[in-house]
Amino acid sequence: MRGILNLLFFVAVFTLNSCMSTATLDLIKPADVNISSEIKHFAVIQRNEAKKGDKLAKRVEGLFSGEGIGTDKRSAGYALNGLILQLSRSPRFTIKSAHTTLELYGTGTRKMAEPLDWYVVREICESNNADALIVIEAFDSDVRRNVSERDVTRKVSGGEVTERVYESRLRVDVEVGWRIYYPDKQIIVDNYSHQKSNTRRASGDSEVQSRRNLPGLESIVKLTASQLGEEYGRRISPSRVTVKRLYYGSGSSALKQGKQKIIQKNYDEAIGLWQNEYEFTLKQKLKGKCAYNLALAYELKGDYKNALYWIEQAIQNQNKKARRYLNILQERVEEERRLKDQMGDEDFDF
Repeated sequence: MRGILNLLFFVAVFTLNSCMSTATLDLIKPADVNISSEIKHFAVIQRNEAKKGDKLAKRVEGLFSGEGIGTDKRSAGYALNGLILQLSRSPRFTIKSAHTTLELYGTGTRKMAEPLDWYVVREICESNNADALIVIEAFDSDVRRNVSERDVTRKVSGGEVTERVYESRLRVDVEVGWRIYYPDKQIIVDNYSHQKSNTRRASGDSEVQSRRNLPGLESIVKLTASQLGEEYGRRISPSRVTVKRLYYGSGSSALKQGKQKIIQKNYDEAIGLWQNEYEFTLKQKLKGKCAYNLALAYELKGDYKNALYWIEQAIQNQNKKARRYLNILQERVEEERRLKDQMGDEDFDF
């Protein structure tokens, strides 16, 4: 009985949403970490490799874990590349790979070494014209493999045939540790570790064949490392995103006409249509829809003051979707405030 009720609820929600139209909105989301507006140019470098005398344990780990000897060393650079790619899209920072003759060593594991000395950080930043230094302090990958088998029956001419199929599963876990050094203030702006997993599956008529059908292990480690680099870029820098908003595109002639204006990006004309309908209709439900749509149109224009006003009108007219949209708008206002702080420009325009 509970399953039937859940299904009916899902169908009802889907039906309500399917009656609404979708608008897209390009935004710049603030970073999770507030970095001083004085920092504009980054240099990036690795120090995750252990000293020569400490590498034996890592090689033994690679041999027995199945990750492959030297995989982490070759893959860590892909995390840097992912970070550089993400920050190259940033409206705030420039970034470059640091060049130095200094030898920088880490632990060779997922554990970070002690922070770099400040004279080292300053020398690298000055020689690379950077305000701050981003360092991969740790990089580690783990590999898990397993094989299962099952019987599959298929129809052939004259009857059925049962065959045994082997399915191989490969899971790669990668962890990266980062630090951001700001030498002018001698502070570590961020000290952060995160991990990500990628899984691949393949089948074959034997255990050996199913393993052979899997993609190369190192390619998955490198892909995961690159994804972590991009993820870290979004953590420390404002980033461009596209979001979707639902609105009412049917239910009255004005709602339908306004939808066409939104598609054409004629937001002021849509506002005129919906505001006129709101003022003259006697139907509370239609008033609520018009007010909701007016909030959307003003958000598309970047006018959050009017967007908040109209979503409050939608709530007063008992629109059931308005309160959730109010929360979204309030979050956007807070994000705008944080973004202006991060960009160091009070006149920054979304």
